[in-house]
Amino acid sequence: MDFFRRQAETRRFSRWLVLLFIVAVALIVAAVDLVVALAVMALSEPEATALAGGPLGFDRYPGTIAVSSLIVLSIIGIASLVRTSQLALGGGSVAQALGGTRLSGDSGDPLRRRLINVVEEMAIASGVPVPEVYVLEHEPGINAFAAGDNPANAAIAVTRGALTTLNRAELQGVVAHEFSHILNGDMRLNTRLIGWLFGLLVLAMIARLILRHAPRGGGGRRGGGAVLVVVMAAGAILVLGYIGLFFGRLIQAAVSRRRESLADASAIQFTRDTAGLRDALVKIGASEAGSRIRDSDAEEIAHLLFAPGVARAFRTHPPLIERIRAIDPRFQPEEFAAMRRRMQEERAPEPAGEAGVAARAPQHSETGALPELLLAPAAVVGLVANPAAPHVLMARDLLQSLPEPLRRMARQPETAPALFLALALDPVADVRARQMAFITQQYGGTMRADLEALLAPVDGLDAAQRLPALQQVFPALQQLGQTERLALLRCVNGLLTREGRTSVFAYVLRKLAQVHLRDEARPRQRTGIALALPAAREEIRLLLSVLALSGSVDEEQARQAWAAGMRELRFDDSDGLARRANWPRELDVALNRLDRLAPAGKEALVRALARTISHDQRLTPGEAELLRAVCATLHCPLPPLAADGMITPRGVSSPRVA
Repeated sequence: MDFFRRQAETRRFSRWLVLLFIVAVALIVAAVDLVVALAVMALSEPEATALAGGPLGFDRYPGTIAVSSLIVLSIIGIASLVRTSQLALGGGSVAQALGGTRLSGDSGDPLRRRLINVVEEMAIASGVPVPEVYVLEHEPGINAFAAGDNPANAAIAVTRGALTTLNRAELQGVVAHEFSHILNGDMRLNTRLIGWLFGLLVLAMIARLILRHAPRGGGGRRGGGAVLVVVMAAGAILVLGYIGLFFGRLIQAAVSRRRESLADASAIQFTRDTAGLRDALVKIGASEAGSRIRDSDAEEIAHLLFAPGVARAFRTHPPLIERIRAIDPRFQPEEFAAMRRRMQEERAPEPAGEAGVAARAPQHSETGALPELLLAPAAVVGLVANPAAPHVLMARDLLQSLPEPLRRMARQPETAPALFLALALDPVADVRARQMAFITQQYGGTMRADLEALLAPVDGLDAAQRLPALQQVFPALQQLGQTERLALLRCVNGLLTREGRTSVFAYVLRKLAQVHLRDEARPRQRTGIALALPAAREEIRLLLSVLALSGSVDEEQARQAWAAGMRELRFDDSDGLARRANWPRELDVALNRLDRLAPAGKEALVRALARTISHDQRLTPGEAELLRAVCATLHCPLPPLAADGMITPRGVSSPRVA
């Protein structure tokens, strides 16, 4: 899947949906105004006909119509904004609304531990923060969803039925499907649809409330007539509200069906195991509970689900057999009965601990192995948000290589902030001393003591381990209060302004921590008009200069690496390297601005980054992680890159440069 084209398509589709929403709101407002005008005429001039004073009486009551329009617009707008703001708190709020229970990273239950491991592996392989994990304990059907405004505040939820019925390979296929929605922008669009559709639904809810509490009869002839008119008007608005919702559901279903098919294809590429996703879908067809969600709020999130969760007129997903045959053209419906018998025999799948499950993980054939990586710009661009099975194996090895005490600290909200800040400390002594003094000023001596206890194990991590360690911290940080997270963000921002002589990788890791925490704490902040490449030439010149100088042995080699990156963008390279005494502070501003590039601009920039870093025809572990970290700050997540000296799973070669 082409990440950058999907991003551009999602932006265009979002604008189209906004336009459709505006049209729908305008039509609803006009229809409600008509109902109000007729109701006012009936109350004030019962002997007049609807056409007596002009077109349906609109010109008789301009003030009333204006007030009616304002009220309806306010109701729809405020309802949409409130619901959207609630959803901006993160995907966990959606899971909790459906009765989801958040899983702790140190869970002792083998099935829950297996689910957390699968999600962590997928996140590290994708290059995004590990999302929160929830189980819908009261849902026996087999289903799942991903929700959130961006990868930093995403949550993945699975039903109890999925947790207990699916084996590891099948669960991995379902989770990979949901990660496709996270990586390709589907999740954000789907979450926003919930807010917009709620605005259309709220009118019907208000009308239904009026009908429920309206007086029944009495009140005299005129009073009774007034009540009748109000009830009839409320009934008409109720119908209009549901008509608006009807068209909203139609749009919702059209969006969902196409993207579900694409997510299935991405999941297969992710896992290189067609049997896992196929058998998960077959088990849905064979299960008595199917994929149904019993919670009354399931209708609102129907388009987020892995499989249909509610019965409705417009399908949010392609038919089950169609999805299975897209994976396995030889599938026959009779296999549902065979799978049902197998499920009855198994009942408690894979009772062994996670170690036993991992040993029985799907075997990846040589055809599914990652070929020898060409660090050519086009190859790197193709990897953005596009991991494959060997990246999952590499992520598993990386996670297992992390010291267990650090993994435990990453999972707990009480200890995660200290680990987060420890990972953000610079290894250069004088820079670290200034940073420690600043942290002590912000948090006091207790935090300093915690950090000093972490210095040895954190400093012992190699370049390939530091990014996965950082990615693991975010589920625990999401459990902190908003005030605590904003304080942590201010602290990281302060560390970035206290740079001196420092390594580029150390700086970029801190920058990435800032970006992820900012996305989680302020998910709506990344807005503004998309930037064109020529308008960002100076920022690109600085970024490529910093990368070239950090990875070269002398000035001439750095100049050649920088010029190669500039030529990749068809920029003039006559002005030379951009040397800056205070490059960390300037690069901080530059990366924020470059994050506003349009998808096509980011694609070109990633090519230039790869060209600059690979100019010397070699890739060190530090350079591989530097490239990943820089891309992640631009919201272009790269999977782990195999390099000389890095942990490399079977079937993955060290890269060479084209």
